[in-house]
Amino acid sequence: MKHVSSSSAGVFGGAHKWLTGILTTSAALLAVMVNARSLGITPWFGLLDLNFADHAAHRIVLTPRADTLRSLGDTAVITATVTDVHGAALAGARLRWRSSDSTVATVDSGGAVVARAPGTAQVEVMVREVSGRATVVVRPEGARVVISGDSAVRLADGDSLRLIAHALDARGHRIPALVPRWQTADSQVVMVDSLGNARALAAGRAYLWAAAGELRSRVRVDVELTPAAVVLQSGEGQRASAGKRLLEPVVLQVRARGGQPVPGSVVTLAAEDGDGLVAPDSAITDADGRIRAAWTLGGRAGMQRLRARVAGVDSTLVVNAEAEPVRGNVRVEVLSPGLRGPAGSELGQPVLVRVTDTLGLALALVRVGWTALEGGTTTGSDRTDSTGTAQAYWTLGRRAGRQRLRVQVGNPRTIPATDVVAVGEAGAPAAIVLGKPSRPGAGGVLRLTATVTDALGNPVPDAELEVSATAGTLAAATVRSDTAGRAGLAWTPPEGKRGEVRITAKLGGTRTSATQVIPAPAAPAPRPAKPRRTG
Repeated sequence: MKHVSSSSAGVFGGAHKWLTGILTTSAALLAVMVNARSLGITPWFGLLDLNFADHAAHRIVLTPRADTLRSLGDTAVITATVTDVHGAALAGARLRWRSSDSTVATVDSGGAVVARAPGTAQVEVMVREVSGRATVVVRPEGARVVISGDSAVRLADGDSLRLIAHALDARGHRIPALVPRWQTADSQVVMVDSLGNARALAAGRAYLWAAAGELRSRVRVDVELTPAAVVLQSGEGQRASAGKRLLEPVVLQVRARGGQPVPGSVVTLAAEDGDGLVAPDSAITDADGRIRAAWTLGGRAGMQRLRARVAGVDSTLVVNAEAEPVRGNVRVEVLSPGLRGPAGSELGQPVLVRVTDTLGLALALVRVGWTALEGGTTTGSDRTDSTGTAQAYWTLGRRAGRQRLRVQVGNPRTIPATDVVAVGEAGAPAAIVLGKPSRPGAGGVLRLTATVTDALGNPVPDAELEVSATAGTLAAATVRSDTAGRAGLAWTPPEGKRGEVRITAKLGGTRTSATQVIPAPAAPAPRPAKPRRTG
């Protein structure tokens, strides 16, 4: 048996100690490097990638692998387990998280996923080239329906309103894809379409519902009758003497947009320009939406107006009445003297009259009537203007001579009419009538009368006639018609003439003529023979 020397034993003992120290130190260093991240000393190793867990990573398992978030803002935590090739879990691996669509869901470095918008996103975690994925679905579910605005709404009948409702998830976020639909509990009071466009129809109360699936919310709508117009029911167009009260009251009604009468509305009344009196000047409509008022006209003749207003209504109702002129306080002045023109034709200028009171103040909007008395026609203003003036265009009658146009101001039973005079002149000579001769006068002279007329049959004065005879002698070759359109002719028959004679009168410078035929005188009857005497 060999014995080891003491010196050899010392050498081997020292080597064993050194080897044990190296192995122990290496194991500790390896443990430190593996857990460098968890120990927070990774920066000490500089740029060297000495994380052995990262290199040993073979698979990453995510829990859960799929999740659904029901509200925006909801959070889910995904856990990542890193294993080696043998399936052993590795600690300290450096995980890198990301979302495929950060607008749908975001993920932080600890695996916390936050829902941002409806949709689907893939959450991926990686350790070097090794990765794992989980699917996150964001599908908000409605938790309640809210209606914008107050829980009670007041509308006037006929008004419209757009109602807004939203479906919200459990965290109070709006869900655009879930649109509430509207319906009404009473379509006779309020009508609403599915989008929330509401229209008030009649006075009353109705509830409107916004529903999204099983979720519902409601708003109360109170519809009130509000004045929309004031209308006249009776009392328009009455007549009375200026300063007198109308026989019938003025009856007005206040109505809503739907035409329903509105009780309890305040109506104010006032005579235009303060001329006249109305009682009452302010009244509240009765259960039928009506008021009645007595109207005393002002002292000025002409058209007078009463204005009615209702609070909240922009338009004004005007009621008209006729203030008849009072006898003794009306003056009618003819502004067109010396009128004349061809008979049957329109005068070349209008007929003007001016109506004033006894103080010379113009009476505006006073009723005026025109009547042609000799068969003519007129077209004229039926009321005086602001200066008290009225005018008419007068077509004269067919007969020449003096013609009248009667002007009636106001009531003919109280105000006397005024006549405007014009002279209708005969037109140009158009026809001749030659009368039969008279019995022979002294010396056998026969007298004839020629009458000259215009196209309307009116006698034409001072018309020149050229006269001729086929035999005998005329007193003059030309004659003129008198004011009655007549001209006299004297004709002396020829001696011994037995045939007929033609006497012609012709308008000078024209072809218009008339002829009178004087027949030949009858032969004298033979004398009877005397009987012979026989004895």
